[in-house]
Amino acid sequence: MMGRCLSHILAFALVAAFCVFSCFVNVPQAQAANATTYPSEARVLNAIFSKWGESADPTQWNASGEICSGAAIDSTTTIDDSAHNPFIKCDCSYNNKNTCHITALKVYALDVVSEIPEELWTLTYLTNLNLGQNRFTGSLPPAIGNLTRMQYLTIGINDLSGELPKELGNLTELISLSFGSNNFSGSLPPELGKLIKLEQLYFDSSGISGPIPSTFSNLKNLATVWASDTELNGSIPDFIGNWSQLQVLRFQGNSFKGPIPSSFSNLSSLTELRISGLSNGSSSLAFVRNMKSLTILELRNNNISGSIPSTIGEFQNLTQLDLSFNNITGQILGSIFNLSSLSNLFLGNNKLSGTLPTQKSSSLLKIDLSYNDLSGSLPSWVNQPNLQL
Repeated sequence: MMGRCLSHILAFALVAAFCVFSCFVNVPQAQAANATTYPSEARVLNAIFSKWGESADPTQWNASGEICSGAAIDSTTTIDDSAHNPFIKCDCSYNNKNTCHITALKVYALDVVSEIPEELWTLTYLTNLNLGQNRFTGSLPPAIGNLTRMQYLTIGINDLSGELPKELGNLTELISLSFGSNNFSGSLPPELGKLIKLEQLYFDSSGISGPIPSTFSNLKNLATVWASDTELNGSIPDFIGNWSQLQVLRFQGNSFKGPIPSSFSNLSSLTELRISGLSNGSSSLAFVRNMKSLTILELRNNNISGSIPSTIGEFQNLTQLDLSFNNITGQILGSIFNLSSLSNLFLGNNKLSGTLPTQKSSSLLKIDLSYNDLSGSLPSWVNQPNLQL
C-alpha cells in the first residue's frame, strides 16, 4: 500500500514539474503575443510598403493589423529565412514586455522600383536592413546616420547614386556593410574608419573612386573585403597588412599603382587573394610564402618579377592559381603540378623556363603555360583538352 502511494506521489510531482516547465517555456511567446508594435513604427512600415507596392504574407505575419505578429516574433524564424520575403523581425522586450520595436527589415530581390523613403531612417531600432537586388534609385541621405543600432546593412545591386554620406560613420555597431553594384560617385568617406567592429565590407562595382582613406587602418576586424571593379587609385595601403583577421581580399580591376605591399606577408589567414591590373611598380612573390591557407591566388597582370616561391608546393588547399601576364622568371616548379586540390593553373605570358614534369595531379584540369621559355620534351599529359602551351 505504501509503495502504491509513493508511486502516485512521484507521478503527481512529475506532472506538476512538467506543467511548471511548460509555463516557463511559453511565457516569452505569450508575452510577445500580448505586446504591441510601437505605433509610429507600424505607421512608417505600412507607409513604406504602400509606396513600394509590397505586402506581407498574411499566413506569416500581419502588415495591416498588429505587424509584430506570427513569424515576426517567432524565435525560430530568422530574418534570412528565404521563405519569408518581404519580412520583418521584432523585439518585444521593451516597456516591461508590452512594446515591440522593429529590429530587422528585408525587401530582397523583389524588383522594387523606387527611391528609399525618408521615413525609413526613423526606424532607429533596426539592427538588420536588407534592400539588396532591387532597383532603388536616388541617394543615401545624412539621416541614415540615425540608425546607430545597425549591425547588418545591405543595399547592394540597386541603382543608387550620389556620394556616400559621411554619417555612415555613425553606425559604429556595423558588422557587415554592402553597397556594391550601384552608381555611387566620389570617394570613400574617411568617417568609415570609425566602424571598428566591421567584419565584412562589399563595395565592388559601386562607382566609388579615389584612394583608400588612412582611417581604414582602424578596421582591424575585417575578414572579407570585396572592392573590385571600382576606380580606387593610389597605392595599396601598407596598413592592410595589419588586418590580421583578413580571409578574403578582392582588388581586381581597379586603378591602383604597384607594388603589392610587403606587409601582406602578415596575412597568414587569407584563403582568397585576388589583385589584378596594377600599374607601375614591381612586386615580388615573397609575401605569399606563408599564406598556406589560400584556396585562390590570383595576381594577374601586376608587374610581378622574380621567381615563384619554392614553398608553393606546400599550398595543399590551393584550387586556383593565376600568375599570368607578369614578368616571373626562374624554373617552372614541378611541385605545382602535384598540388592535390589545384584545378586551374594559369602561368601564361611570363618568362618561366625549364621542363614540364612527367606527371601531374588528376585534379588539374585547366592549364595555360603559353608564352614562356619552356624547353625539353613534352610529357604525355599535354594532350589533354583545356591546355595551352
